[in-house]
This record gives sequence, C-alpha cells and structure tokens, in this order.
Amino acid sequence: MALSSELIANRHGRLYFDGIDATVLAKKYGTPLLITSERRLIDNYSRIVSAFRKNYRNFRINYAIKANPNPNIIAIIAKRGGGTDVASVGEIDIALMAGVPRDRIMFSPNNVSAEDFRYAIDRHIPVNFDDIGQYELALRYANPDLVSFRLNPGFGKGEFPGIVTAGPQAKFGIPETHIMKCYALAKKSGVKRFGIHAMGGSNVLSPEYFAAITSRITEVAGRIAKKIGIEFEFIDIGGGLGVPYRNEDHDLDIERTAKLVVDRFRDGCDKSDLGNPTLTVEPGRYLVADTTILLGTVNNVKRYSKTFIGTDIGMNVLIRPALYNAHHEILVANRMGRPNSGKATVVGQICENTDAIARDRSLPSVSVGDTLAVLNAGAYVYSMSNQYNSIPRPMELLITKTGKELVMRRRETKEDVLRTVIFHK
Repeated sequence: MALSSELIANRHGRLYFDGIDATVLAKKYGTPLLITSERRLIDNYSRIVSAFRKNYRNFRINYAIKANPNPNIIAIIAKRGGGTDVASVGEIDIALMAGVPRDRIMFSPNNVSAEDFRYAIDRHIPVNFDDIGQYELALRYANPDLVSFRLNPGFGKGEFPGIVTAGPQAKFGIPETHIMKCYALAKKSGVKRFGIHAMGGSNVLSPEYFAAITSRITEVAGRIAKKIGIEFEFIDIGGGLGVPYRNEDHDLDIERTAKLVVDRFRDGCDKSDLGNPTLTVEPGRYLVADTTILLGTVNNVKRYSKTFIGTDIGMNVLIRPALYNAHHEILVANRMGRPNSGKATVVGQICENTDAIARDRSLPSVSVGDTLAVLNAGAYVYSMSNQYNSIPRPMELLITKTGKELVMRRRETKEDVLRTVIFHK
C-alpha cells in the first residue's frame, strides 16, 4: 500500500499522484500541501468491507477519526455506511457535521468531565467507558441509552512503544478482574443495551494478532454475559490494522485477517451463547494513511560534515518522526528515477534539533526549489499538526474520484495564528 502503482507514478521524471503532476499542484497551491485521493479512500474502505462481510454479514466499520478528522474524509466513509469512533466532544461535532447518524457514532473518551458525558448523552451518542469512575461520573447527569466498557485485554502490540494501547503499562481500558463490576453497576442502574470494546494495538501487520484479540474479547464477553445476565449488541475489537511505511514492509493480508477474526468470533460467540452481535472494527490508519501525500519545498541545502536538506515541512506539520522516530518514504517529485547520491537529513523550519522528518536517508541530489513528496501522510499528520514557532498549518486538497481538485481546508494565515488572542495593551 505504501507505493501503489495505481496512485504513485513516474512520468518523464515527475511524480504523478492519482493521475496529476504533483509538481504542478505544488506550484498552483503552494507548500506544504496535503493531497488526498478520494478513489484510494473508497478502495481502502471497500477492501475491508468486502473481506469481512463475505465471512460475517453483521459487520460494521467505525472510522477512528483521530487519524484524519477532516469532515470531507468522514463524509466519504459515512455515505458508504461507515460509522465513527470519536474521542472528544469536538470529534462528535465533526462526525455530526459530516452526516454520520448518531447511532453510528461511538464516543470512546478517557479522563473527560461530566459535562463531556452530558454533551454525548444529550445527543443520544453511545458511550464506551474507559473506567468505572468515568461511568459513575456520567451517572451524575444521566444514563446513556447504550453502555459499553473498554476491556484492557492484558496484552498489546504496536509499531512503537508509544502507540501500544493495551497491557500493564497502558493507560487505557479495564482489566478483566474489574470489568465485571462495571457491567453489574450498569445493569443495576437500569441499562438495557450493552456492547464491549477492546483496543490492543496500532499499526499491526500480523493477522494472527487480530485473531488473538478477538478470542480474548469474546471469551471475556461470554463470562460477563453469563455472570451478569446481559446480552451484547456489539463486540468491538478495535483498530490497529497496519500499513507498510517502508518499501520493504509487507501489506497486511486483510483477507486472511478477516477470515481468522471471523472464525475466532463465531467460535467465541457459539461457545458462550452470545448470539449474533455486530462485529465492529475501528480502522483509522488503514483507511487514510496511503490516500495522501505531503508536498514540501527545498529552501536550503547545507553540505558540511553532514548534509541537511532544509524544507518547509517541519515537525509542526509532521511530528511523527520526532515523536516516535517514525519512518515516511520521501521522493523528489521533480527528479523521479534519479539514483541516490548519498545520505542526507531532511529538516524543517522549527527551532528544535528534533525537527527532522528523515535522518541520514539515501536520497538523490537536490537543489533549492525542488519539491519533496512524503508518502503515507493521510494518518496522524494534519490531526497532530500544530502552530509551533507561530507557523500556520497547511492546506488540504482532495482529488475527487472524477479527477477534480477540491480544497478541503484552506491554508492558515498569520492572522489565524493570532485569532484567539486577547491582547491587553
């Protein structure tokens, strides 16, 4: 998925993205510039739906909008029946703006206020609680129509330690030893509709891992249902479906993943008499990562003991390499096909030495004015961007399935950076 020949092409030494010359887009709209392919987004969504529904019809995708919260992206998914996983009241508003039905929005926050729960409950948004204390906080206002609790399955997996979302060191979820009393309290409080959720990993490329998570959550759900005397409307195995960020990485075999997950799901439901609950997954990265490239301009080249390529793509735009040492492939969009000439560190404009999107990377020789393209920029790029050093955030552009160019988010201005300031002279 990282280098799809359908999406990325070298035509006469120039990078074409979804059929359009990327260097032309860089000149037309300026840089930094995020460009998303609607066609690729639809393909990614359809691939998951097809793989799972051929094995189990009662299946739903809840897109984890923290990966990319642009309402235009969410609307494309919602129009095809997808729901959303949201982590804040702001993301609730974005999902509603994008046209997601309320019953297809799952609010899965942690450590939020009673007012935030009230906001969701007032709008009849289902809530997935991260702790019994959070449920008790919500009860100060009202009971949600449907209650789910987030299980910590006891193990987790992720590309980096910082994105492992389960296990003894994770802040998320409730151990099995404590989750039983959560459902007992909810039933005692009058709740009639239930779900259960687990989120064990992030950017995982192993089908067997998702099968293990599925087995774990269905086993726990079976014990809860039997002891507390409740039925589950849905069992949500979370997200974590991975994508390859390096050329040498392999794609996640989504067909095998779906087959293994459904086999374990059916087996767990049959053994515990769980019936036919909805099987839910929460992909974020898998849906959007490879739909998007990030274009930047080379502003300076330092060649001393090390070579530094200075660009307008800093950690304010793409923080993942500085935060996790994450890898993104980089192409020189106007010098495609040229051999690598040596190693260079690609840096931005931010006043921090951690401001690098690639360190000691083999790249072709570049000059001031060249256009760089960073791949897999659709997930956790704009959503984690910021205004550090008072630099405005970039534009987001959509290439529609018919080939039109639509601005999804305008480029911020210097005035936007100061928009919320109240200055007292």
